[in-house]
Amino acid sequence: MLDIPPPRTQPYLDAVLRWCGERGDVLVSVILFGSAATGGFSETASDVDLLFVLRNGTSPGDQRRIHRDLTKLETLYGFGQPDAQRQAAFEAFFERVTANHRSILVCTREDLLSGNVARILSVSPAQAVFVDRIVIPSICSSSVTIWGEHLVADVLVPAIRRFDLLKAFQSLFSQVMVSAVFYPVLPKATNYAMGALKASVHSCHFCYNARRASLDQEVDFFLRRDGSSPALNELLDLRRSYSKSFRFVLRCLPALARLHLRATLDAPFEK
Repeated sequence: MLDIPPPRTQPYLDAVLRWCGERGDVLVSVILFGSAATGGFSETASDVDLLFVLRNGTSPGDQRRIHRDLTKLETLYGFGQPDAQRQAAFEAFFERVTANHRSILVCTREDLLSGNVARILSVSPAQAVFVDRIVIPSICSSSVTIWGEHLVADVLVPAIRRFDLLKAFQSLFSQVMVSAVFYPVLPKATNYAMGALKASVHSCHFCYNARRASLDQEVDFFLRRDGSSPALNELLDLRRSYSKSFRFVLRCLPALARLHLRATLDAPFEK
């Protein structure tokens, strides 16, 4: 169990553990990952990222029902967003495409141990082609098992390639570009740009250090390595005191390019 969870997450995590006690027949493990596990949780900007591991043989229909139940629990405790609050079909589509709604993952034990991104994230093989290999080891390195079996050390993860960093850049840069172009009609455009830049920092830092840290620590790593960055400093400021900012969205574009270019050239990759 996490030693000291962020205060705002405690009631939600307590409810999750109670739910685990009720569903022990199908549940194998619950893994907390991301900022709530690494110590970089923001009271105003962070989600609580959880991976629920089910027994092998659990049907896709049961997995979907469990995911719906957990999503309702997440919303009840002030995380996530009720469907009724989604402001437009385009915004809902954008969240699905960019996976901004994926704070809850549900897969089977064999899915997790396979290290297969399509099986763990529950996406189609066609979608998985566009997901870089950094995602799964990054989840594993920032994880804490809060219930059940400790499985993360046994996950088979493939080696990360320079190509994966380029794939991550293409996806994240496109997310910021769409946020900039549709800024007037995307109420959460600043949030999407923040999410893209944060993911970029996580990915690039992982390629250098093979581990996740809090966002503040990772930003400090790049500021010490590469010099000042208005976008990275503003990212931290917005996480502490959020406000919409078109300037920030535009600043994310060169910041993303700089981070990924330097990491592609300098980070150690397996031959």
